[in-house]
Amino acid sequence: MVSSVFPLLYLSSQCYFILVSASLNSKYIKTRVFEEDKFCLKDSFNIRKTSRKTDSLIECGKFCSSIDDCRRFMFDKETNFCSVFESGENCITDEKIANKVCYRQESTCNEVNCTRCPIGYYGDQCQHIIQDCSDGYTGSVAPVKNLLSYIQPSIHGPILEVKCTFNCGGVTYIQYRKLNCRELDFNRTMDEYANGFGYIHGSYWLGLEHVYNILHNGNQFALEVVYVFNDKLMSPARGYYYDFNISNRSDNYRIDIKSYVEYTAKSIGDSLTQSGYNINGRPFSTYDQDFSNYDCPGRFHGGWWYLDDQVCSRANINGQRYGTTFESSWHWLDNLGNRTLFYDTQLKLRQK
Repeated sequence: MVSSVFPLLYLSSQCYFILVSASLNSKYIKTRVFEEDKFCLKDSFNIRKTSRKTDSLIECGKFCSSIDDCRRFMFDKETNFCSVFESGENCITDEKIANKVCYRQESTCNEVNCTRCPIGYYGDQCQHIIQDCSDGYTGSVAPVKNLLSYIQPSIHGPILEVKCTFNCGGVTYIQYRKLNCRELDFNRTMDEYANGFGYIHGSYWLGLEHVYNILHNGNQFALEVVYVFNDKLMSPARGYYYDFNISNRSDNYRIDIKSYVEYTAKSIGDSLTQSGYNINGRPFSTYDQDFSNYDCPGRFHGGWWYLDDQVCSRANINGQRYGTTFESSWHWLDNLGNRTLFYDTQLKLRQK
């Protein structure tokens, strides 16, 4: 029996469907389902709003449309289990992928305007998109919470999906690594570091070209470094480099970084601009474009702004999770040279 709220359902191939009523038009676009580790599903960006059993895929879509801030749902064709989410393009599961389908809502519109845009889009017809997460905060176009959001750092560039925190000025995550999520190899080419890689629901690198565009949209940004320790009872440590910028690709994404401050009880020191090991002014190096002269990307198994020095760097947050050597492993040295072990690391852009 067709619900009176959604009297018509138009199916168009297997790519999307549209729920239509006299006052509401909701298009659902089929996306992808990825397999992920169980505990990664509990990450704050992946939390589902609610779930329940429904009679069919169509009923799952109706369920999502009936919830004010639902924009994505995942339906299990075997169990009829329906999970709904506030943001995001794709779905993740630690169960059988073949049984599940994922759909995101393109918009919710009536005859006058669109009342529910994808996170990051705004305007009466969802015709605008934020440049970065701080743009979403200052324009008050997103809820004040952790969400997956679309951004467009360059007006002529690609639209990207990123992790955003829409409070305290708005924060864009440019690097994210979590032990609970599947390991991602950060030993990549310069092209990959320029354009970005990884999976937005887990670990990823946004891309130096996109970071450059964000940094040159007219605002000034600090680089926030977050370190979550293996001891879950210990609060994360946060360091801020209040002067941060990078140059363009023709100048090898050379870094401009200074003014380090910590605001947390546990100090792990400044590994990037400490006297004698200051990476300020250094170009970005990868194994296929190495400007370190000491095979630093090969030894550290990841791309970074390495020194022109045998030391290479006091930090290796793009190294291997379980490196076979000290240099190649994921680490950060404090001011005394002690190695800090991580549960999670994040690099964020925060507007000054």
